[in-house]
Amino acid sequence: MAKKKKSQLSAEGKTELAKAIAEKSQTFARTYANMETSVARFFRWVSSWIDRLLFNQKHGKLVALILAVLFCFMIDSNEDFDLFKANREVKTLNNLSVSTVVSEQAYEVSGIPEHVTVEVIGESGDLQMLNLQDNYQIVADLSGLTEGTHDVTLQPKNFSSRLEVIIKPSTAVVTIKRKESKRYSLGYDFVNTSKMDSIYALSEPQFEQGEVVVRASTETLGRIAFVKALIDVSDVNSDFETDAQIAAYDQSGNRIDVDIRPASVKAKVKVTTPSKSVPITLVPNGTMPDGKAIASYKLDSQAVVVYAPEDVLESIMELPIYIPVNNLTNDQRITMPINLPSKVTKASLKNVMIEIKIEDAVSKEIEDVPIQFQNAPSANYNVRAVDSSNGTLKVKVSGAQGQIDSIQKSDIKIIADFSGVDEPGIYDIPLSVSGSNKLVTYELGTATIKLEFKEKE
Repeated sequence: MAKKKKSQLSAEGKTELAKAIAEKSQTFARTYANMETSVARFFRWVSSWIDRLLFNQKHGKLVALILAVLFCFMIDSNEDFDLFKANREVKTLNNLSVSTVVSEQAYEVSGIPEHVTVEVIGESGDLQMLNLQDNYQIVADLSGLTEGTHDVTLQPKNFSSRLEVIIKPSTAVVTIKRKESKRYSLGYDFVNTSKMDSIYALSEPQFEQGEVVVRASTETLGRIAFVKALIDVSDVNSDFETDAQIAAYDQSGNRIDVDIRPASVKAKVKVTTPSKSVPITLVPNGTMPDGKAIASYKLDSQAVVVYAPEDVLESIMELPIYIPVNNLTNDQRITMPINLPSKVTKASLKNVMIEIKIEDAVSKEIEDVPIQFQNAPSANYNVRAVDSSNGTLKVKVSGAQGQIDSIQKSDIKIIADFSGVDEPGIYDIPLSVSGSNKLVTYELGTATIKLEFKEKE
């Protein structure tokens, strides 16, 4: 009985719920209908007012003016808004050279930019055609202008009339001066010497003519310090002949753009390989410890071939190898680099291997070694020793026994340096001592000697 009563109550609830939903639906439908009616009335009211404004002769002109102003404002504020032109593109041409229309033989022109930037505006097809042509130019037309300073407008040439061309900069302040002629002696420079083997030496070139004519304004001619033929020596290894370009330079070595006649000249150059074989000698650098000395040494190469100009080779008698000896106490076998003198371009060896023998050092004294005068007064003066040395001194020599045994007075040089002495009188002159044997040390008992020089009677 209880279950049946519960089922009947459920059916009644459902009926009440359906009635409530139906009432709410009717209320929503009435509300929507009222809103629809209100919106329709509002738009009919707006439409009525628009009709009165647009189609009323009294207000039509004012409305048209307002719309025109708004339309112009839209066009001004939007660069891409264009109703009258097709779609246009911009192409930028960088570093275009500027051509000058002027008599270069008669006038010197300054102030024209070497390169400009050009913006070309047009339709895509026209810009593509521009890519296929190579005869367009930017021109500074100076024809008809006289000497002086002028404002010149740069002009595009050989561009399609359908293209808009913008040149940056578009103008130039140009100075025109009449050229004059002057003759200059011809110098020379060898260029690209780094591309030539350093064993070769170049002779002074022979030119078919020794002078050239330079045409420029008076002011520019005054700046020219020298005119040179530029001779390219890349990879040369024998005598050669070439056409050398000619250039003018100022005092600082800056190139000056001028008209030179002829612009090039034939040059003949001889190529040689001056060289000389010089002996290698060992020179100790420092003081050997523990009373030791170098008894002898042996080189794997006794001489080296050096390459240099002839005048440099004449001054090279030997090639010394300076070896540090401050820590040298035992026989050693070492490799040392060969350091080249100034202006020597190349040598047949880069290193030399040395075998060194070490012995205990001994000493002996050599008497009556004559003093030699260096930077001495002129021949109108006599020099004499004030003390009783009679112009000679005693020298102590130290080294390995075999080395000092062979030393004679003639192997030793004592120098009295008169540098800074220019008036008669008695002076303490500094002394220095050296010898032909570099493995031996030389020592004087005094660092100076009292000498007098006076006029000859």
